[in-house]
Amino acid sequence: MANHPTQPVHAKAAIADIEARIDTLTTTVKQGSSGLEQVIKALKDESEPVQRAAYLLLRNRPELEVRKALQDYNPYRFFKCIRTMGGHSSRIYSVAISPNGRLVASGSNDNTIKLWNLETGEELGILSGHSDWVDSVAFSPDGRWLASGSGDATLKLWTINEENSPKIASLKQTLTGHSRWVTSVTFSPDSQLLVSGSKDNTIKLWNVETGEEVRTLEGHYDWVYSVAFSSDGKQLVSGGDSTVKLWNLDTGEELQTFTGHRDWVYSVALSPDGQQIASGSEDGTIKLWSVSDPKAIATLTGHTAGVNAVTFSLEGRLLISASADDTVKLWNVETGKIPEDSALKTLRGHGEWVSSLAIAPDGRRLISGSGDRTLKVWSLESGEELRTLGGDAEWVDSVVFTPDGQMVGSGSGGDTAKWNLHSGEELRSLSGISSWVEDIAVSPDGTRVASGSEDGLVKIWSLNSGVLAILLSGHSEGVWSVTFSPDSKLLASGSGDETIKIWNLQTGKEIRTLRGHSYRVDAVAMHPKLPILASGSADETIKLWNLDTGVEISTLEGHSDAVSSVLFSPDGESLASSSMDGTIKLWNWNASEELGTLEGHADAVNSISFSPTGKTIASGCEDGTIKLWNLLTFEERGTLCAHSEPVNSVAFSRDGYQLASGSADSTLKIWHLRTGKEFRMFSGHSNWVNAVAFSPATSHFIVSGSADGTVKVWGVE
Repeated sequence: MANHPTQPVHAKAAIADIEARIDTLTTTVKQGSSGLEQVIKALKDESEPVQRAAYLLLRNRPELEVRKALQDYNPYRFFKCIRTMGGHSSRIYSVAISPNGRLVASGSNDNTIKLWNLETGEELGILSGHSDWVDSVAFSPDGRWLASGSGDATLKLWTINEENSPKIASLKQTLTGHSRWVTSVTFSPDSQLLVSGSKDNTIKLWNVETGEEVRTLEGHYDWVYSVAFSSDGKQLVSGGDSTVKLWNLDTGEELQTFTGHRDWVYSVALSPDGQQIASGSEDGTIKLWSVSDPKAIATLTGHTAGVNAVTFSLEGRLLISASADDTVKLWNVETGKIPEDSALKTLRGHGEWVSSLAIAPDGRRLISGSGDRTLKVWSLESGEELRTLGGDAEWVDSVVFTPDGQMVGSGSGGDTAKWNLHSGEELRSLSGISSWVEDIAVSPDGTRVASGSEDGLVKIWSLNSGVLAILLSGHSEGVWSVTFSPDSKLLASGSGDETIKIWNLQTGKEIRTLRGHSYRVDAVAMHPKLPILASGSADETIKLWNLDTGVEISTLEGHSDAVSSVLFSPDGESLASSSMDGTIKLWNWNASEELGTLEGHADAVNSISFSPTGKTIASGCEDGTIKLWNLLTFEERGTLCAHSEPVNSVAFSRDGYQLASGSADSTLKIWHLRTGKEFRMFSGHSNWVNAVAFSPATSHFIVSGSADGTVKVWGVE
């Protein structure tokens, strides 16, 4: 274990004092009104950790005195990026770290390999040439080469030259010989041999300098998923079918076969001393074997799905496993006697199965690659996530929380990949969308998310599992907007084909198609209590529809340009619409009457938001301003000016005291509405912030979606 400098006595005493005061608050808050008063006073404590502790204790309290105290308190100074969503343009299958610890390589289902700077998270280059997914990548121990194995049945050998920026790697040779997918590659300790495993049931040895095939090992009765060298380079372990095999590389002789797994063996690893083998299987278990005994030493259970990757820590004390249950587990294996479900730590953060692992040469950091298209860097000592490498390859245009505020969904569009370098825990990533996502909606019951995309499809996903539950097809052009009914049983979708479709989510069938708009339908909104749908269109009109009959109730006309959004008031009595004509209109939808027009913006209005009481509306404009409007008098209450580019999204907090704004200047701002002053600015995005939202159950988390291809969740944990 590394030695750390000893802290001065006075520093230890100060830390102990703060910890004691925080412990006291935890007890005091339970002691009635007098205790609550003491915790409220702690919001002004000289110690920020004490203030933060007091805030966390008070933020869910319903008492009036607490709510008043929090109105003027600024917790946003403590907010940090706690979750980031993103990755390759498709699933990541393999990761590797260079011997000097500077480079990370990731292989993906998008047929490419990406190279990254491990310290900064910077993307250094993209290696293309494979015609199918990249299943495996490996650096040579001498750092000269990178090998990649692909579903196209080839291996590629790349020359690494870190000084030759921006072309840090170039193709040396393509190795052919396998008849099916190459699932794994690894170099010998002396960097002279390259070994590959394949779904043609064979293992091949290659001369790195010449590219010639040296030997083929046959013995597995089915696909070979993983290969690993012993530290002396004389033996090789392979995993496939349901067995693990040990080979003598000098003779090609099979030395031992280890049986016991009940399903595919996806990954194998040799301990640093060469005495133990670990294997991970589709059966959800990890087995430990002695190289000299075909019987398993231990079986580790705890994963709830297949184990895709296993690796030993550099000193051999830990075994790390990655699974299709979206987690990484750390196991203590130095005793040799391990209780079955005894993982030291479980690392959570990926939103899909974790496919691969790599340990940095310093032995202190771990990288995991996932089907969620991200790579995460973890501290092996603390289990803390240090960084996320990767951003969604498509722009994030919209974000929304589930009703309980615990999960968030995101929508995206675009074709330029940007990369997020902020750490965080991703809750769920839904994959399988084949085109730009134009809009998303979360069902009011919090169980499902709907996505509408440019390919004309609507997909319904389970939020808990990320599984695609229903595919709705019928639109002939892109789906621009989706919304659920209040009981979560129906979905409405608006499309570029000028129609709105109503879907029964219990049967997955289309109920009816609403026709009447003469241009694309950009916005749809359900009434909070009645079977009424509002739709806004680029034909400059708003239509109201009876959901039970499909009959058009009325058409609201008044805007002179495309309607960008429609929104029912919280009580459902009125409807608001914003337009590219620079105005916001309020409507008595039931009487088909315009109640008033809010004018004052100098350019297109991109977004509107009702306050929780319905008495105020906020609008974000192309001119970079935010305006607040009194809906009782139809007068402007004030203008917030701090963004240097268009304001793309605005959202009220649940209590109505704060407003969040996202802008094309790449920032997210939080405003105190009683003072009109900026509480906090978040500048973690590298491109337009297109969407912002507070979690609806509380205001303790903020989510932002950006043109940099990421969704960020901000808060205090």
